[in-house]
Formats: sequence, C-alpha cells, structure tokens
Amino acid sequence: MKISLNWLKSYINFPLSASEIASLLTQRGLEVAHIHSAIKGNLEGVVIGDVLSCQNHPNADKLKQTMVDIGLDRPLSIICGATNVAVGQKVVVAPIGSTIYNYVDRSPFQIKKVKIRGEVSEGMICAEDEIGLGPMHDSIIVLDTDLPAGTPAKTHFKDVLDEILEIDITPNRVDACSHLGIARELKAILHLPSNIPSVDDFDLVSFFSPFIHINNVDAILAPRYSGVVLKNVVVQPSPIWLKSKLEHIGLKSINNVVDVTNFVLHELGQPLHAFDYNTIVGKELMVQQLSSGTLFLGLDGIERKLSGHEPMICDMEGPIAMAGILGGLRTSITSTTQDIFIESAYFSPAAIRSTAQYHSLKTDASFRFERGADPNMTVYALKRAALLLKIMIPSIEISEIIDHYPTRLTPCAIPFSYETVKRHLGVDMSPAIIQQIITDLEIEIEAPSEEGFIAKVPLYRVDVTREVDLIEEIARIYGYDALPTTGHLSTGYLAPETNIGSMYRIEQEISKMLVANGYYEIWTNSLTKKAYADILNIEELCNKEIAILNPLSASTNILRYTLLFSGLEVVAYNLARRQFDIKLFEFGTVYTQNGTTYNEEKRLSIWLTGEIESKNWVRKLGTVTLSTLRATIDQLTKKLGITALSYKETTHPFYEQAAQVTHKGIVIMTFGQVNHLIVDHFGITQPVFFADISWKHILQISKLNTLYKPISKFPAVKRDLSLVVDKSVLFQDIKDLIMQQGHKNLQEIALFDVYEGAHLPAGKKAYAINFTLQDHVKTMDDKSIDKIMNQLMQTFEHDLNAIIRR
Repeated sequence: MKISLNWLKSYINFPLSASEIASLLTQRGLEVAHIHSAIKGNLEGVVIGDVLSCQNHPNADKLKQTMVDIGLDRPLSIICGATNVAVGQKVVVAPIGSTIYNYVDRSPFQIKKVKIRGEVSEGMICAEDEIGLGPMHDSIIVLDTDLPAGTPAKTHFKDVLDEILEIDITPNRVDACSHLGIARELKAILHLPSNIPSVDDFDLVSFFSPFIHINNVDAILAPRYSGVVLKNVVVQPSPIWLKSKLEHIGLKSINNVVDVTNFVLHELGQPLHAFDYNTIVGKELMVQQLSSGTLFLGLDGIERKLSGHEPMICDMEGPIAMAGILGGLRTSITSTTQDIFIESAYFSPAAIRSTAQYHSLKTDASFRFERGADPNMTVYALKRAALLLKIMIPSIEISEIIDHYPTRLTPCAIPFSYETVKRHLGVDMSPAIIQQIITDLEIEIEAPSEEGFIAKVPLYRVDVTREVDLIEEIARIYGYDALPTTGHLSTGYLAPETNIGSMYRIEQEISKMLVANGYYEIWTNSLTKKAYADILNIEELCNKEIAILNPLSASTNILRYTLLFSGLEVVAYNLARRQFDIKLFEFGTVYTQNGTTYNEEKRLSIWLTGEIESKNWVRKLGTVTLSTLRATIDQLTKKLGITALSYKETTHPFYEQAAQVTHKGIVIMTFGQVNHLIVDHFGITQPVFFADISWKHILQISKLNTLYKPISKFPAVKRDLSLVVDKSVLFQDIKDLIMQQGHKNLQEIALFDVYEGAHLPAGKKAYAINFTLQDHVKTMDDKSIDKIMNQLMQTFEHDLNAIIRR
C-alpha cells in the first residue's frame, strides 16, 4: 500500500522526515518496504528564471531565441520551441549539468550545451512532462510567483513534491489500509493530535428524498448498506489537486466521480462505488446471491458465470455489481451520466474473500472488505464524497442518505488488568502510561479501577479481541526496544514454566543431540502433492487426505499426512548435487481426517542414507543400515529417560522392512528402510532409512530430568549366556522376559553376537548375551549370582523353548 507523506500531513502534523516515519512504522509492525519520490529527482538543479528577451530564431520559423535570467552573473541563451513563451514570464529552467526526468517513463535526461540550427542553447525552459510534473507538453510552465530568479524550483513546487511510503500491510491490519489509518498509528506513536476531515457542512445541504429503495438485503452478506443519490452531476476531468494525489500513489485519474470514490477509499479505507442512477432498473436495489450459472458483465468487459455463492448487487433486471469487488458495465459512469447513486457498505469479509478467490479478482475494494472494513465509516464516507463532488460541481443536488442497518454491530469489550502487563512484558508500566497508549489508539476506557479497566475496542480494529491483543498493542506503541531483555526481568514478573515451555525445552535438547551426531534439521512445507499417495495406491491413505479447496498449485494441493515425502524431496535435492551422505531430522505437524473429524499431530522424523561417516584413514567406511538408525533411536530414548519399550517387526507400505516401537501397548514410532517404489519415484538410487516418531507420546513418557545415583562401592559381575532359539524369537522378546522377572540387581543386558549357520538345527539361531549384575549395598557372592542366572535360564527354557549352551 502506498502512502503519500504530503497527504498524510493533512491529518496529522509531524516534524519528521520520510525515513524517520518509516523507521517508526516498521518498529511497530507496519513494515515500510520502500521510499521513493513522487517526482523523480525532486527537481534538483532546476531553477526559476525570468525571460528577459524573446525573438524569432534566425534559422527556424517555429523556434524562439530567448535570454533568461537564472540569478547568475549573465543571462543564458536558450532556444525554445513553445508557442507560449514571452518576455516577462517566470519560467522553470533546467540549466547545463542538471538532470530532468520524463513524466511518462521517468527516464533521465541530462542538459548539455548544444547548438540548435546554428544557435547556442544553454539550458531548457521546461514543460510539465519534461520535469515529471504532469502530462502536458504543448506549452512551457508559466509561474505566478514573486520568487526571484535563481530560486530552486522545488521551493515553488513544495506542495507538489512528495515522498511515497510503500507499506507491507499484514492481513490483520486492515485499520492501517488508508491515510487516516496511518495517521491514527502515528498519533499513538508520537502522542500527537490528529484530525479527520469535517463533514459538518453536509447538514447544511438542502436534501431531496431519494427515489430509490433498498430491499431484500441479505443481513449475513451485507450487515450494513448505505447510499446517496446525487443529481445534476457533470462528469469531467478531475481538478489538478485530485489528479496529483491519486497519481502520486500510483492510480490513474479517470473522471471526477470515479476519482472521488478512489480518493475516499485511500483516505478513509472505506470503498465506495458509483452507479449511473438512471440505468438502475426499477430504482430498487437488492443484495443477494443468485443462482449458479447466472452471467454477469463486469466493468472490465469480461462476462463471468456466477457460482451461486457471490454477494451481488441487483436491480429489477439482474446483477449490476459483484458486491465489494467489481462494478457492472450496465450501470457504469460514462461521460453522459447526469445522476449517480453512490454505494457505501459493510460486506461479509468471508463472502468477499471466497468470491474474490473463486473469480481470481483482486481489487483495492476487495483487499479491504475481505480483511474487515469499518461498519461505522459507511455514512461518513458518503458525506465526504458528496461534499467533495459538490465543491467541484456546485449544481449538484444531494439526497437524504439511505442507511440499511437493521442489527448494529457492537464493539468488543475486553477486561484488562495492569498486573497482566507486568507479567507478560516484564516492565512495571504505570497505569497512566497504559491508559495514554490505549486512548491514543482510540480505544475507549470504561469502568476504570486500581486493578484495570474495560477496553471498548473500535470495530475497525478487527485484530484486537483479547486481553493479550491489548498487551501486544501496548508493547508495540511503547516500543519493543524499550522493553527489558530477559536478563533484566524481575523474577516476580516471570510466569512459571508451562507445559509449552517444557515441551520446547525437550525439543531443543533432542535437536542438539541429533546435531551433535551429524544430523541437519530441515523445515519443509505443510502442503504436499496428492500424487505421492498414489505411488503405492493405498486407499487407506487416500481416505486420510485433507484436500485444499483452492490450491495455489498442483504441487501443493493437500495437507501432508506424513513427513516422509517432503523429507525425500530434500534427500533427492541433495543427491542431485552430489551430497551422498545425508542425515536429516524434522519436527513437523501432520494432518489427517477421519470422516468429518480433522486431526493434527506433531511428529519427529529422521532420514538416513549413504555412508555412516565421511571418508577417513582411521576406520573402514560402511553404509548406513537399519542398525545405524536403531542406534540413533536408542540414543534418543536414553536421552529422554524412556524405558520399557517393546520393539516388534512389522509390515507397513512405506517400508521394505520395518520395526514398530510400543510403550504399554501404544505405538510411539515406526522405523525401517523406505519402500523401493517410493525411493524410485524420487529418483533416489541408494537405500534410505526413515523413522516416524509420535512426538506427543514421546513427551508423555519422557523423563528428561534424570535422577542420578552415586556409583556403587561394590564391584559389578558379568556373566555370558548363549541361547539357541527359533528364528522367529527377537532379542526384544528375551529382554521383555528378563524385565518381567524384576531382578533389581540385574543392571544391564547387552547382545554381543547373533549366529545362524551350519552348526545349528534348521530354523534356529543363537544369541550371545552379556549380563551385568551389581548390588548397591553389598558384594554379590556366587550363590546369589547363580540363583539369578538359573532363574533366567529356566524361564528361557520354559517360555522360549531355548537350548542353553553352557
């Protein structure tokens, strides 16, 4: 959005430069992306001159040879082709060495000493377009001024010279989408008075009763619909001041009626639309939805087929405007228009947004309506527009204002506590400062007390609905740079650690651990391709997809239901750039649906491929395997103090081979080698291992604050045992059996060998397991050690049909 500094100063008088204003706004959340001059070059080097003599050029019939005083020790000889140049005029002169910029394309032109038809010319007497002031080229600028020759031209044109702020408006700040809105913001920041243009003269007008009716207004689509009829209108070019203001912010002047509606929109933030009153059939207006397939011809000459959900302005014949977005061609303002009806309304933001999106229409009006305009501004904006047109066209007659507002919208009332400011911002701000900021923001204070007050928020502040929003407003205006840093906060103002804080701390600890092990964290898009689910043609996954109604592209048309695919995109991207050894992780949210229920869940995902470590001369390299990923998972669970996990082999369409990890029957993660069909789809030619971890369940069972015990004074004893079991028996099964025995002196169980070979019966394998035993109160003797080991062997033989190799 473009804001003219001169235009802004008509509502608030501030002594600051454009760059200083830009800095203040940016610090308060309204980022100024760019500052540029409305007149390129700002007339630097261009001066006022007195024409001392003017005679015909000796060698050209259409040229004049002039002598012009620009305050130097001698006058300049300047050849001029304008027909209106004459002795005694005050003119604008670009002397040798100056640079001027064309109005049409702002291209530079440097003035040099030249010969024109044999006569020396030492500068240029300028027309409007030659110095960027306007489109006129046929005649030079003749000034009505007492300023002496040699005075910089920008002194005379100080009201025309302007600087433009280009502000990136966030979706929640529709209140700042106008010059008045920015003036309000500066009023609060600078604690200066501001003023809104008076419309008191409207009440002095002799009104006539409007011959138009507003009927069948859908209260949901248009909670407020206002209008006024103006008779005896003369459609003509706008005055210079109006053209100039619009052109400075990048708008093309059309005619006085349309220009006034655009002016009011950018002044107040309230969109208006003017209809040719005499083309409204039946003089009756309705705001309603029409049946699907109805045709509507817009101002742009394009005929559109309606979906049936659009809010439409209709007369007795059919649609004449797409409410809040685009006017219709049938009732548009033309050079022959004599009477007009100006509409000013508050339309449903959701209805305008969906309509604009459906028809791919983005206008200045829809930009504001879909964010939430000010319902209290409709009548004021009509009065402002009517009075401006009355000044330009004195013959205009104005009707009484029609205002259809059956159910008034009420401001939001928010209970506010001073203590909350201390707790959130960490500064003991006085109630007087808080109240000053609140009132400067034009928020009313009701029922004040020592503890706080009730804040009555204007309807145009759609972003302020909660106490925390008010605190944000106070922090913005007070200045984030004025707030104390964390190190200086009084502990009395700090809130106790919340669940969210604890969760974040655990996430940071795991991130540090993974990074220390050579992993890189990635952040990927929550939107992904529907085509990924079709790789394996899994109906169950397709049923879980959440489709985007209006996707930006085919590559982002559903919400992701797994992090696998977005991570594989990163893997493929790196492999294509010859980065073959990849270790990645991501904390991200996945989205699924179950019938009409939508769910989102945070997951931790890990990807591994390539070599275990970079090439070196110390160790022989090896590629990552499922065991490599398992080692990372074991380190992670150990870091979080998670025990009693059960590992089981499982099948899953994402994996060639996979293991499922459960805790008390709840699945908390699945990991394995990614299915080759999926890997092939991404053009990856090496195995990829992937772990999908439910972060919600991990947080529920983690014990990050580990309690440590002193090292026992008594020695540990180790025993080895070899078990021959069926191939179907997993080491996890053995661990589970051991844990069920509850031997408190059994400190550690480690598998150090697995054998399958010719010396074993068919269908068998051997596990070599090391047991560490230790008592913390005494030295263990052989009798107690043998008792534990014998109990374990009996359990293995009974429950697993194991053969003990002693």
